[in-house]
Amino acid sequence: MGEVHIDREALTAIVAHARRDHPNECCGLLVGRTGEGPAKAGPYVLEAVPASNAASDPARRYEIPPVDYFAQIHRCRRINEARAETFAVVGAYHSHPRSGPEPSDTDTAQAFRDFVFVIAGATAASGGMEVRAYALEDETLRQVELIVVD
Repeated sequence: MGEVHIDREALTAIVAHARRDHPNECCGLLVGRTGEGPAKAGPYVLEAVPASNAASDPARRYEIPPVDYFAQIHRCRRINEARAETFAVVGAYHSHPRSGPEPSDTDTAQAFRDFVFVIAGATAASGGMEVRAYALEDETLRQVELIVVD
């Protein structure tokens, strides 16, 4: 996976969700099209859909409930049937409220192939937020270019 395109509104929604759920980790699903970005090079994220964090310690971990994941899969199927589109759940996002957007060992251990993982992490000095995308390659989450589309 070379690059990921993301709609600016989806990126804004991820950052807003991370700020709203602070000091806990937020999480959600990325809905879009696979291999249909403007350059047809990788996933194109059109929506960031918030999920509830079902982790036993949401201040340190995230867990997207299966019911939320399956609901989005079914929603994408309905859209595809009604509009002859090719929507799919292409990834997931979460936040690191007390650190940057680098994947933790847990993030890497729970990752799987052909899925985009977006992390919104706190920046130390400014109190801002940095967002990065990753994909699993050779058992390691490798950063991929995140291109914002207006």
